[in-house]
Amino acid sequence: MSGILGKAFSVIAVFAVAWGGAIFYWRSTGTVPSGMEMLAYLGLVPIGLSGAGFMLRNAGRSMLDRAVDAASAPSDTPAGSVPGGAVAASAVPSVAVLGAEMQLGVMHAADVLLDMADALPRPSLDGRFHDRDGLPLLVSADKDLDDTSVVQVQMPGFTTRDGERRAMALLEPVADALMGQALLALPALEVAEEKVVAGLRRREEQVVGQVLAIELLVPADWSASLRTYCADWLHARAAYNGLDRRRFSVNVAVASNALDVWSRLQHVVDSLAQGEPRWYLVLSCSSAVDAGTIAAWLDSNRILHRRNKDGQIPGEGAAGLLLASASLAAAESPHLWRPHRVERVQGLSPAESRRQAEALGRAMPAEVGISAERVGFALHDADQRSQVAVDACAAAVAANPDLEIDQQTLALPVCAGELGPVLPLALLTLAHAHVLRSQNAALVMSVGAPAQRVAAIIDIPVSKDPSTDTVSAA
Repeated sequence: MSGILGKAFSVIAVFAVAWGGAIFYWRSTGTVPSGMEMLAYLGLVPIGLSGAGFMLRNAGRSMLDRAVDAASAPSDTPAGSVPGGAVAASAVPSVAVLGAEMQLGVMHAADVLLDMADALPRPSLDGRFHDRDGLPLLVSADKDLDDTSVVQVQMPGFTTRDGERRAMALLEPVADALMGQALLALPALEVAEEKVVAGLRRREEQVVGQVLAIELLVPADWSASLRTYCADWLHARAAYNGLDRRRFSVNVAVASNALDVWSRLQHVVDSLAQGEPRWYLVLSCSSAVDAGTIAAWLDSNRILHRRNKDGQIPGEGAAGLLLASASLAAAESPHLWRPHRVERVQGLSPAESRRQAEALGRAMPAEVGISAERVGFALHDADQRSQVAVDACAAAVAANPDLEIDQQTLALPVCAGELGPVLPLALLTLAHAHVLRSQNAALVMSVGAPAQRVAAIIDIPVSKDPSTDTVSAA
């Protein structure tokens, strides 16, 4: 209705301008128009201007839509359609996902959250934190968490905050579980043998190389001293879980937001696809359940309260993925394909933003080379903002029109709050759990960031899919 009214007002405006100009000219010059001149200037001219305006507007919108689709579509998608509905073979690199774990403030495992997709638990009011009016704020936090189990309040040379201690406490079970899986995935070291040569006893030492990279991504406001402590702690936890110190390296890096993590995952997939290193354990932890953090969010009007309905809910969590080169994967191992990123065009109308999200949803399965029917679940980062939720649902339906939005999609921030750099790994952990139990693909999308949008697919490769009748060569 608003579109029809807008068009009507524009036509009336054109007629008013044309009539006013013609009448003003005739009166100022004293010209008496003939019947044909009145018909031309008062009828044909405004009609022609209105028609030309609508044609130019439609042409401009069509060009914008084509530009959005071209920016969102993969560069290697063939121009012609594939006969019989088949999808072309994918040239996108992939890596095996050998393990995935998460520990969130919402205090539910991945399988439980998937079962609750149609009725997710919501964050509760926390009496420890209040808005400017003294009302409690919504927070997603583990209320029974021991925040000094890993990091103490006063460490040698530096002091820690509540959020930093809580994040590390959530990380500990995730890191231990994935390091245990890494120990099982790495090939066993050969026992060194002693040989006697010319009467001399000689011990032949085996050359041990670093084949596992362990990386922890933390928020940008963590101090250098704390990051150094985290690196030493990860070294100790890996050794405690049985990993040989000669076989792994540890790195602690900063990730300012979720997009930084997606960029890092792209780099990891590219590195593993080339075989360097052969295994990769990527971890992340963050907690906004901190008095200083929440005060800063209030000052910047970032937090959700009764006067800011589009704000964010503080959350906390830790998550991780154990990745390996595709050649090292077992037949039943799910694979993560290289995430697909597109620039988000600024200043788009809601309809145009939705069309860009739909193009992203269509592009990822086509780029990977799977049919739409294999996409059995969609996970995304939409929160309570209506436009972001609409874009996420539009992208999911574009990927597979048969998805039931209320049961086969899950918006993690709705129940877990703002997770910062943990969000991408937590979404991929949920996707990994879905693929293992359902044997079909999971689509992961990031549509809430202002600068870029991201999509990723986790699935069991078709050549190794146990549901197929024939198995092609790997």
